[in-house]
Amino acid sequence: MLSLLPTPIGNLKDMTLRALEVLARCDVLLCEDVRVTKRLLFLLAQEGVLKTPEQSFYSFHSHNQETFLSQMGSSFFQGRHVGFVSDAGMPCVSDPGARLVDFAQEHGIEYEVLPGASACVNAYSASGFTAKSFHFVGFLPSKNMERRAKIAKLVASCTALQEEVACVIYESPRRLLETLDDLASILPEYPLFAIKEMTKLHERRHKGSVLEVYQKLKALPPKALLGEWVLVCAMRPRAEPSLSYQEIADMDLPPKIKAKLLAKLKGISTKALYALGLDA
Repeated sequence: MLSLLPTPIGNLKDMTLRALEVLARCDVLLCEDVRVTKRLLFLLAQEGVLKTPEQSFYSFHSHNQETFLSQMGSSFFQGRHVGFVSDAGMPCVSDPGARLVDFAQEHGIEYEVLPGASACVNAYSASGFTAKSFHFVGFLPSKNMERRAKIAKLVASCTALQEEVACVIYESPRRLLETLDDLASILPEYPLFAIKEMTKLHERRHKGSVLEVYQKLKALPPKALLGEWVLVCAMRPRAEPSLSYQEIADMDLPPKIKAKLLAKLKGISTKALYALGLDA
């Protein structure tokens, strides 16, 4: 049996009752970081909500998962209850875990994914944006040009869908201002919600246009930017630049080219355009 267990994203009390029950039953724990998981168990035991179980701990993360699974094989999961714990939040959401689920499906291993705290969902809910859908972006590329290209593609996707979409972006304090600078240079007027240290004592929220939030955070001392950030940007479809039928008709263009353009606007053939006696 394999259980993927959610953990608090900040506040220890966000550990669910079901997760505590399953955690206590696990014989083995696979951990994104064994030290982080052991610290969590210690704090839960201090709170009196979890008896410190005698379990085996194994490191399991994006850099060693293939080696681990190939060496251990499916027999590792037979006759024992194996739990997977990422450092914070939901496994598989910008965290390891998806390969474990895939492996379980491939080898007929019984598994469950417990619901729990998620920075993505929590930030979207806290934003107050009324977009009917949201897109989880995760971390943007670290390089400037690639990051800008990704932002431009997100805007293009919203334009193609012809609807507003709230894009949820994770960012580290080290690159926060660079990312906001890029967002401000491409879509300064778009609404933005920024939140850091969610569910913790020093949670902070900022809302306004992308440019307003960028200027506000840029003016703060570097220490005030420390912590994990989530940005929620309400991306709207951009109107594609277009010319009217009359504007094209008035242009000094070769007759054949002009006729093709006008026929395209009307949704008819060039011959039909001439047959209708329309000016080309």
